[in-house]
Amino acid sequence: MEDARRELEARGHEVYIFAPSPNRRYRETSPRITRFPAVKGLFFDDYRCSLFYPPRARRQADKLDLDLIHFHTPGQVGMFGAYYARRNGIPLVTTYHTDLYEYVTHYPSVLPGVVALSILAPFVTGVGDGQRRTSLSCVRPGRTVDRWNQRVVERCMTLLHNHCDLVITPSVKMETQLRGWRTTSRIATLPSGVDEIPTTEAAVRAARREFGIAEDEQVVLYVGRIGSEKNLGLLIDAFGHVAPRCPRARLLLIGPGDEDGRFRAQAAAGPYAGRITFTGRMPRESLGAFYALAEVFAFPSMCDTQALVVNEAAWAATPLVLADRNISQIFQDGVSGLSASATAADFGDKISLLLEQPRLAAEMGRAARELAAQLTVRSQAAKLARLYEETLIRHHAPSLPPLPRMPELDEGERAGEGAGMAVA
Repeated sequence: MEDARRELEARGHEVYIFAPSPNRRYRETSPRITRFPAVKGLFFDDYRCSLFYPPRARRQADKLDLDLIHFHTPGQVGMFGAYYARRNGIPLVTTYHTDLYEYVTHYPSVLPGVVALSILAPFVTGVGDGQRRTSLSCVRPGRTVDRWNQRVVERCMTLLHNHCDLVITPSVKMETQLRGWRTTSRIATLPSGVDEIPTTEAAVRAARREFGIAEDEQVVLYVGRIGSEKNLGLLIDAFGHVAPRCPRARLLLIGPGDEDGRFRAQAAAGPYAGRITFTGRMPRESLGAFYALAEVFAFPSMCDTQALVVNEAAWAATPLVLADRNISQIFQDGVSGLSASATAADFGDKISLLLEQPRLAAEMGRAARELAAQLTVRSQAAKLARLYEETLIRHHAPSLPPLPRMPELDEGERAGEGAGMAVA
């Protein structure tokens, strides 16, 4: 969001951010960012959740004369944004970043949170008694915790989205899901922009030294959270098919998580444990070296909405192997990578194919980089600004016919006077 904020401000807009505080001692220095008290690990181990919004946040928003509000998560900060927009007649935009419908099956402990959200949502949106009763019905337990969680997510998110002027989805996959839930608000698909993570040959050599990766080893790379929702059991099993075919193959997994050690235990129990490395969390600026040294980027997740790490890998001209071909506009089967079924044998076969055919891998890597270059932070921020402008027009003149498609902007073009926007 920080990159998009800078681009929007460069186009003449004023952007104000309301977000959870990183920790209790954090003191925000930017006059355009308002922090909310937050607790870590309430629902997810690496997620900070605000428990309430202080009165000063509303007073702060009152001073800003906002033209539009865009919230990114349905937590307390997002609920504040939705409530404030409704209370003041301000156009409301949201982005559905996370496939909560799938995530709750991997983290059933979030049930109290999603039930609380279902109770709160109708009061935030100001709906009638009928929708309140529908929302409160979610409190009744389902046949299983997973189904109960999913029912709450579907009903609650549809209620929230149907009171927005615009719902943005990062992929066609998520647009299809929301339309299946009978979302009646306008939906636009807009992937997030991602720029290349620069690196140097020296940084690549240092990365190899740090983890003992020889020059002739073929690195299969995964970057992301080490969690069950990422389907990493499949990738570790798939490497069992890769390793005997490609004796110099090495699996490198970068990211936080695996708090209970299940994936490390799975890797250690197999015959190729010495060729699987978990690095833990790494700063984003250091990832460029790892993308550059990888031969293949393997992403087995079936519940991501866009997987920005796919874009990052593509920038490094690394060919892709995905289990879900619909999560990224960067991915084109047979062009920028290979699509695999969610079985260890097929996933491993597709990885092995690219390791065994370096010319094909290089060809697909170049195509991946060309596709990544079409979804930069600047280009996507320009499209977001256009969506904001359309939303403002539609909000104040709802009977207008559909607006014609706006022409593409030149890279250097900048807007004049901009709107004041809040991002929650």
